[in-house]
Amino acid sequence: MRQRAIGLLCVALVLGCSRIEIPPHGGDPERALVAATALRDVTKVRALLVSGADPNKMIEHEGHAHSAWSVALRKFRPGHPEQVEIIRALLKAGANPDAAWGTSEGSGTGPRAQAVGTMEPLMLAMLHPDPQVVQAILAVRRNAAGGETSLVMAVESGQSQVAHLLVDAGVNVNCHPGANTPLLAAIEARDEAMMSYLEEHGAREKP
Repeated sequence: MRQRAIGLLCVALVLGCSRIEIPPHGGDPERALVAATALRDVTKVRALLVSGADPNKMIEHEGHAHSAWSVALRKFRPGHPEQVEIIRALLKAGANPDAAWGTSEGSGTGPRAQAVGTMEPLMLAMLHPDPQVVQAILAVRRNAAGGETSLVMAVESGQSQVAHLLVDAGVNVNCHPGANTPLLAAIEARDEAMMSYLEEHGAREKP
């Protein structure tokens, strides 16, 4: 079930990067910010943000175009509190809770496999789910983009805390972003506690 959720997430991220928009490019301040973010240097990240570095602007990093915001989300791994602090600092400095600019890194070939565009931060957060990261994004934007798909994926992968945060933030428990609703995902996962929780919040088997 977890492999299926990750597969759906990767497809969604690649498709999201195919949006046609004018990408914002940065300069030396953003280059330093991306480097500090990748190195998990909280002090330097904060100093660069105070000096005006933009967390949403892209520079070349490891052969791809990425903003500090997308790097922070992609490189995040649970169990590293300094990364949570960086994500909070980027959000406080104006990181977009609905979009993170960068290059998709999906498998396969063709324009959709490697495309520059915007990815939804909640979806990127689901690559390595952590309640603190999801909560940080939702604290800035309760109805942040990607909430419905993230809810289904949280249920499918057994991330109950993340699912609770999304429901508390107002994500529709009867949403149908893909093949499953959250309740059907819980039924397939045989997660009785999640089934009860969703039903208590208005989920129906046939919404």
